[in-house]
Amino acid sequence: MFKRQPLKYAFVLGHVPLFSRVEIKRLLALRNLKFKELFSSKEALVIESEAKLDLCALQERLGGTIKIARLVALAPEVNLENLEQVISSHGLKAKKQKFKFGFSLFGEINKREIEKIGLAIKRNLGARRINSRLVVSKDKSLSSVIVRKEKLIGQGLDLVIIKTPEGYLLGLTESVQDFNEFSKRDYGRPARDDKSGMLPPKLARMMINLSSTRTDQTILDPFCGSGTVIQEALFLGYKNIIASDISQKAVEFTQNNIDWLQTKYQLETSGVKVYQLDAVDLLDLLEPSSIDAIITEPYLGPPEKLQVNQAKKIINELSELYLKSFKAFYQVLKPTGRVVMIFPIIGSQHLGILDKLRALGFSVEPLSDEPRGSIVYSRPNQRILREIFVFEKK
Repeated sequence: MFKRQPLKYAFVLGHVPLFSRVEIKRLLALRNLKFKELFSSKEALVIESEAKLDLCALQERLGGTIKIARLVALAPEVNLENLEQVISSHGLKAKKQKFKFGFSLFGEINKREIEKIGLAIKRNLGARRINSRLVVSKDKSLSSVIVRKEKLIGQGLDLVIIKTPEGYLLGLTESVQDFNEFSKRDYGRPARDDKSGMLPPKLARMMINLSSTRTDQTILDPFCGSGTVIQEALFLGYKNIIASDISQKAVEFTQNNIDWLQTKYQLETSGVKVYQLDAVDLLDLLEPSSIDAIITEPYLGPPEKLQVNQAKKIINELSELYLKSFKAFYQVLKPTGRVVMIFPIIGSQHLGILDKLRALGFSVEPLSDEPRGSIVYSRPNQRILREIFVFEKK
């Protein structure tokens, strides 16, 4: 038998777990949802909430969470009896269509042993005249693709098992990331430049959530590229959005993509303003202290591999550009306004401008325990790594 645990949830984290955790906590705080962190690993974050969470709404807002599960039990071990009780908690009844179920395992759990229990569950369901199929994967966790394809939410079950120092948390997946929509908004939009504007929609969404801004506040992307931040802000319901870029091509791409979003998704885009403008000249168009948050990925340098001396030259040039931009940022931001911005790491070289930014009147909000307070977002073989910061106007 197991001890039932009310109002506990597991967030399955994306490929940069630290970033995913910070995003989740920022969003819960923005929505004034009180919670306590119970367990965290490179795979999952488990929390206890005072209120019932709308998991589908949270999933839709988050960019770095693969799936969210409602936890129903803490068990000293995993066996046939307690897994069948988890299934029973879902209210399973005999149906005409085949009942499908599978397992997502987190921590050091023997996948083969769990699948043996799954086959025993299938036999017991058959004895109850419930036709079923055990969904398996080569990985320990069923991907969001498999969960959606097999319709394990609504018509089946994805049973989550998380090993913790206190025992095994057992639960059921209630939402998964909509990978198809992210892909459509990335590769399906009409204007996409492989040399600039390569910010992934998931990352743009995570950066917006990191800003802790409400949808009625004003956000600005002064290096808008192809308009990815603008796009994701529109999907999240932001009403006051400003985009600008020094490049006429970037402005045209951004406007084309906004028009596409309006037509394809019937999004309300009247609150978006797009300008061709150098980031250092923001006061030419914007009122002082009028912006709540700046969320942006600026030019990060050439994508090709650079020699050490070339990388140093690019770092110096970008440092100068960013410092000039931050002077303008300070003028247009409201007091305590935030800048969520990506800096490049080129050939292991970082931009050494943090002290100068502090001297301009910005503080670094620590996102990690690293000395720079940043989070590095990257994928294998990526030549320019993304270093993500949150700055606050003092």
